[in-house]
Amino acid sequence: MIIIYKTTCLINNKTYIGQHRIRYPSTLDPWYLGSGKALQAALKKYGTENFRREILATCSSQRH
Repeated sequence: MIIIYKTTCLINNKTYIGQHRIRYPSTLDPWYLGSGKALQAALKKYGTENFRREILATCSSQRH
């Protein structure tokens, strides 16, 4: 399953869109905010408590 998500920085309102593959029966961990380089730098700068993640879509494959 593919999860498409948006992570928003609550301080500067910047958003990061990403996808994460999960294997059944696993679920997306609530602490997972993303893994991109720019997002990781922002998480380090502002702290994870200043970010919010929203699930935009779930897909069975990348072709969906």
